[in-house]
Amino acid sequence: MIPTADGPARRFFLMPIPPTPNGGLHLGHIAGPYLRMDMVGRYLKAQGHQVDVISAVDGFDSYVAWKGMQEGRSAEEVCRHYHAAIAGDLAALDIHVDTFLDLVQGPYAARHARNATAMIEQMVRRGLTETVTEKVLYSRSTGRYLVGAWVSGICPVCRAGVAGYFCEACGALFRPEEMGEPAARAGDADLEWREVDNLFLRVTDRPALEAHVAASGAPEAFAALVRRQLDRENDLFRLTAPGSWGVAWPPDRRGNPRVLFEAAWEYALTCGDLYAETDPGHRHPMRSDSGVTTLISFGIDNAVLLLAGTIALMTAADGRKPFDYVLTNYFYNLEGAKFSTSRRHVIWATDIVGKTPASSDAVRAFMARESPERETTNFDIGSFITFATDDLAGTLQGRIDLAQRSLDASGPRPLATPEALRTPLAQALAAFDDAFRLNAFSAHAASAVLDGWARLGGVELTRADHAYGWLKGLAYFAAPIMPRLAAHVWHRLGHDLPVLRRELDAASVPRRGLGPATLFQPLSAASLQPCLPESLAPAAPTRPA
Repeated sequence: MIPTADGPARRFFLMPIPPTPNGGLHLGHIAGPYLRMDMVGRYLKAQGHQVDVISAVDGFDSYVAWKGMQEGRSAEEVCRHYHAAIAGDLAALDIHVDTFLDLVQGPYAARHARNATAMIEQMVRRGLTETVTEKVLYSRSTGRYLVGAWVSGICPVCRAGVAGYFCEACGALFRPEEMGEPAARAGDADLEWREVDNLFLRVTDRPALEAHVAASGAPEAFAALVRRQLDRENDLFRLTAPGSWGVAWPPDRRGNPRVLFEAAWEYALTCGDLYAETDPGHRHPMRSDSGVTTLISFGIDNAVLLLAGTIALMTAADGRKPFDYVLTNYFYNLEGAKFSTSRRHVIWATDIVGKTPASSDAVRAFMARESPERETTNFDIGSFITFATDDLAGTLQGRIDLAQRSLDASGPRPLATPEALRTPLAQALAAFDDAFRLNAFSAHAASAVLDGWARLGGVELTRADHAYGWLKGLAYFAAPIMPRLAAHVWHRLGHDLPVLRRELDAASVPRRGLGPATLFQPLSAASLQPCLPESLAPAAPTRPA
């Protein structure tokens, strides 16, 4: 499905996966679900569609409580602090979110709990749940159930090391008693295995679930994870877990406290409430009759939660629908190794644009080029320096400067894209639209179109009409990827923001007297040093004995 400007404007609800507020966002986070969703949102807006981007932080993740233990403050305080920090990280790289909620506290917290509880109560009433007795490690000394961040061990599926009953390496969710070599991570002592009753959803129409996974745009590798998970669990999906940090569910028959097991569906309900309240004409986007196209973005580590849990629950719920489309990604490494906050092997989003000459546009464009959409990719610092210095500050800045000088010299008169550029523009537009198919979005392909237009041959940039047409195409193709460049050029061409596709054919009078603008700065290893982690710091010189 290609949502171009042809036809009436449509409504879209976009929800980037809620990040865990136990720290800021690094480039490994941004390159996947956040940049990719932002690109799609900006493309849709350029087509004239109505787009609302609403998300939240995943404040009930066990790692929030873990961070509270490390920092000596309550989980609520941790959530509040990092909610604000993450909002700043997104803004630093121009990732637009209309509303970004903290659902642990604040005006929507109570509603969030009611929404989630009501959904599971509906599943119970309709006979779609099963109670499963599990064995969970419990610390008599601390009164803590060892789940999530509090326990480490070995994945029973791929034998990789894990924290909690989820494996990042292979995507498996497993039962507590299946973990190999379980061990307390926070010094919990006097351990025993306790029986706990937990609720599971029974997937009653697996062919329909698998068909929706395929139609949503999920890659086959992600769909395979869902099939494996449902095979292992005999078509059951977890709804509750033992513990006290989360949306509360009544204790089991033995008195063990339980909370709801989060899988993003509950955030869709509450974020959807906010969407419906922003405009009297809006319906809740997750209603089956809403007329709103919905998208969610997430990485392979959340594939089972989103593609099995959320689709199964929303399909089973009365009058609801799952997300129409999904934007997925693999991991994004730093210098060949996984981003890791514990090893301090990270580049923080705020640092790279706040402490160095690197622009948000340069970082976004490089990560779009290297998008981890088909496989794990890598942020290579040397390649980024070359790209920002040679391709952007050198070649692209030079062509923009030449084109703008031509416009300034032409006098105040209306200009339009010349006939000589209309065929290459039409070809580039078709390729760009293809890159933004909602069931097969490719940031890499979109980046290739922008790069091809930036280097377009046969353009006489000393001619005002050629300069105008080339700059106009550049602004349009840059809008989802390098929004600051796009806004600058579009304004210089005499148009008002936002960049809109329907104005590509319209003539305009370029604005004059604005002077040259330096859009990109050359970079070096030294200039990037303030944002680099200790793991990438140059070795100290060895003094002779």
